[in-house]
Amino acid sequence: MSTDQVLWCLAVFAVAACVQSIGGFGFALFAVPLMALVIDLPDAVIAGSIASLANVVVLSLRSLADVEWSVARRFNIPAFFGMPLGLWVLVHADEEMLKVGLGVVIVVLIVVLMRTRAKSQPRPIVEVIAGLCSGVLATSTSTNGPPLVFAAQLRGMRPDQFRATLSFTFALQGAISLAAFVIAGEASREAVLVALLGLPLVAVGQWLGELIRPRVQGKRFERLVYALLGLSAVSVSWSGLFG
Repeated sequence: MSTDQVLWCLAVFAVAACVQSIGGFGFALFAVPLMALVIDLPDAVIAGSIASLANVVVLSLRSLADVEWSVARRFNIPAFFGMPLGLWVLVHADEEMLKVGLGVVIVVLIVVLMRTRAKSQPRPIVEVIAGLCSGVLATSTSTNGPPLVFAAQLRGMRPDQFRATLSFTFALQGAISLAAFVIAGEASREAVLVALLGLPLVAVGQWLGELIRPRVQGKRFERLVYALLGLSAVSVSWSGLFG
């Protein structure tokens, strides 16, 4: 990789870490498409996965006291059963059509969420299904966030609980997914090096996000979540159509 390519990736890491620190998710949605503009997509996915994992591990450790553990269990235990199914889908399904379909589903979820948000209440079965779907998506499309975000918002979680619970879940699922990438031999030296060089920028992005976070509460936080969900729909559909 050239110096310009590396510098671009490092700047992207800082922005992505800031976004996730504020909203609780969104690192990969920003990092992977932007990095893929200047480096190969597989390298962008691996570098983004490593940097994202480092980011959410730190965020999770800082916010363990705010994790809603009952929700975290319903997210993560079903996800372990969904991951093998995701690998099967990856091998046998048309990945491009799968991503386009996921983009359409996310748009539908946004509409449903906006219509039902005022009647938010705990729905454990929805959280179990969301966890299962996140496991399938983690190993088939590397886009496991939307169903978890939908279930967490439907519950009406406070922003601090929302961020903490998702950070813990992303850290756990991200570690398993990254291990699968490494075992499969997909992690190139260049991608790993870029990710390691980017860790200080991830820390800077987290710091900036923490400064901004107190100003993003209530309705502002809800609008940010909807915006990130919309971005995820565009990102995953674009990946399916043109990736």
